[in-house]
Parts: sequence; structure tokens; C-alpha cells
Amino acid sequence: MADKRAVVGMYSFKSTDPQRLATFWGELMELPRVDVGSDLVMLDFDHEVTAQTWLFERADDVTAGEQLGIDIGIDDDANWADVADRAEALGATRDSEHEEDGVRWIVMHDPDGNRFRVFAPRPV
Repeated sequence: MADKRAVVGMYSFKSTDPQRLATFWGELMELPRVDVGSDLVMLDFDHEVTAQTWLFERADDVTAGEQLGIDIGIDDDANWADVADRAEALGATRDSEHEEDGVRWIVMHDPDGNRFRVFAPRPV
């Protein structure tokens, strides 16, 4: 039976210098690094050290409340979007829904406007 409890799967940082910020956090937390390009860096993508991936992406115009995002999900491909529905019932707002290369997610904002994303399980 799939776990129905939402868990944090990724910390997502927006930065004008993702290389610098990823270097800081990677060295501090002693996490393996994957450079996807100059604009995108991931720490512990394969979960060698922790249960969470750390993602650092370039954003030239970083605004308050948008620098750090939390990505959550459940290990249930059929019902993963129920987490977004539950968040809305608790006062969150749904911003947009996405699918790219089989990866599905919903962008949301908590009651204070902080961004977070609800992800489907990773495609195999």
C-alpha cells in the first residue's frame, strides 16, 4: 500500500547565482552535486545522503517569498493530486499545473503567499 502522508521531496531555491548558493549548501550539508548547467544545480538528486533533493535554479528577478520553495508529494501515482486538493481546503491557492518529460506537478501558494509544489511520483 502506498504511503498517503505527504513528505518533503525537494527544497527548491531561486537565486541570481545558483552555482554560488549550491556550493554553499552542498559544502555545509556535505551533499553530492550534479551540475545540470550554469543555471541549474542539484544536490543529492539520487538520495545518497538524505531523502530530499536540493535544487538551485537561476532567477534574475527574485522576489520576497519566492526564493525558497518546498516540493512535497506522496508515493501514490493515482492519488498524488489529492495533496493539492487538501492544501486548497486548508487555505492554499492553486497557481498552475505542469507536465514536462513525464514529470507532473502543481504550483501552489500557502495562506501567506509562499510558493510550494506538489509532485507526482517520479516516472520510471
